[in-house]
Amino acid sequence: MVRELLQAYAREKGRTIPHLWGVDSIDECMLLGPDQDRGIQTIRGQVSMFIRQMSLGKGVFRWVIVDDVDTFPHISQQALRRPMESYSHITRFLFIGTSEDDLIPALRSRCIHISMNTLDTILYRPQFLSNIGLHPSQFTDEMWSWVINLSANNISDMVRLLKLIRDVHVTLKEEITINRVRVLCSAPFYVDFIPLLQAMSENDSVAAIKSLLYIWKRGYAYEDILESFQVMNQLFGNNQFKDNILIHKFLIHSWISYCKGNTSMLALQNVIYKVLKGHVPV
Repeated sequence: MVRELLQAYAREKGRTIPHLWGVDSIDECMLLGPDQDRGIQTIRGQVSMFIRQMSLGKGVFRWVIVDDVDTFPHISQQALRRPMESYSHITRFLFIGTSEDDLIPALRSRCIHISMNTLDTILYRPQFLSNIGLHPSQFTDEMWSWVINLSANNISDMVRLLKLIRDVHVTLKEEITINRVRVLCSAPFYVDFIPLLQAMSENDSVAAIKSLLYIWKRGYAYEDILESFQVMNQLFGNNQFKDNILIHKFLIHSWISYCKGNTSMLALQNVIYKVLKGHVPV
């Protein structure tokens, strides 16, 4: 959909499609996806510099595409209000999400809403796999069902899972199997999080930070760690874990830090250290 919109825009303006994407793009289009740092510092830094550049010509706009608005921090959305208004003559924003309610009212009121039916993931399966770099014959119906069920029809999540499967397949040079897909696309693997739960219940800051770094190296992002940690505490934590005030304080202050735009792993380590050392209020 986005590609078609940009192609139509480019044909109308007699321009080419941007070939670079992301916060380092020097072209006319910047993509902010869920796998990138979309904290307030990114908005105030790279995004602001991008949209303030001189217009490339009369009626030619720069585009900022924010994918998966469901996970776009509200504090970052707040930081976009003034730039959207001040640079509307040279910049256009495109927000992609499952619901317009994911945008704060200040941004929602500045947008035109286009509702679309969800993509038929079964019908477009060959296109999804080909775009990711996998041959459709490499994926069985059972594998595909596992991926789309875990992603809950969220296209961004589905693409991330497919890229993960592709990267592991290319790295290990092994055949894609249903067992491999289940391991890679399963719910948060509790074995990864039990050591962190145990370390926090014992008030061991060194072990907790080591466990956190191990989880981070497994590929979990900031919000993924918090959500998974919370689920693991509810599902697998015994009463000792569930009743531990330190774990609840960690979750509360971590989400507060996240809402403030502090989405780095260093910020999460800092929260763990302060909570276990008693440097945060109850």
